[in-house]
Amino acid sequence: MKRFLFLFVGLIVILAACSPNEAVDSTKVHTYKTYELPLEDKVALGEGEHEIVFVFDYSCPWCKKWMEEVLPEIEERWIDTGEATFKGQPLVLLNEQSQLLANVDYNVERLIPDRYYEVQRAIGLDSGSDGFGTEAYARELAAEFNLNADELLENHVDVGIQNSRLFTRDFGVAYVPTVYVDGIQLVDAFSLEEMEQVMDGTIEAGDQVELPEE
Repeated sequence: MKRFLFLFVGLIVILAACSPNEAVDSTKVHTYKTYELPLEDKVALGEGEHEIVFVFDYSCPWCKKWMEEVLPEIEERWIDTGEATFKGQPLVLLNEQSQLLANVDYNVERLIPDRYYEVQRAIGLDSGSDGFGTEAYARELAAEFNLNADELLENHVDVGIQNSRLFTRDFGVAYVPTVYVDGIQLVDAFSLEEMEQVMDGTIEAGDQVELPEE
């Protein structure tokens, strides 16, 4: 039986600024859905029972804000305590810089998986800086993390584009950041409360939530 939950979602309109579409369809009721995300081989941060997945675009300012404000809280509450794992998946939605950096991200995961999330966060927090997302930026990043610049820039661009098509087509991504907990897509990517409610079973697939009118 579907349950109705009541959740204030204050960031939905703001987050639409990083949408790959011109607009996000408004709706009064959202039904939680579980997705089988194709990330079983993705490097994970932590070893907990629950899985938190952050889908983002390196050029999205709200994704940077999420990394600055939400990720540290997730680490303190659930990753460092052994309750959850974290996976960050970049998409190519906004511009050429996103495409280059998604390619760099893919190469970092292959080359230095043990430092992958250190590098991913460093890139994310640099978002919007001068020269961000250029080849020169990638070469500076290679020097900072003692990587071969040519290997870091090795072309796997199609991987990022394919991931973007897959997540927007099959996994409900209408804007970034999008967050899933145990496969359930959240309404508000910034809500630690909503994350906890999925982990403790208060929110389950099939539950419905009333959203505020825009």
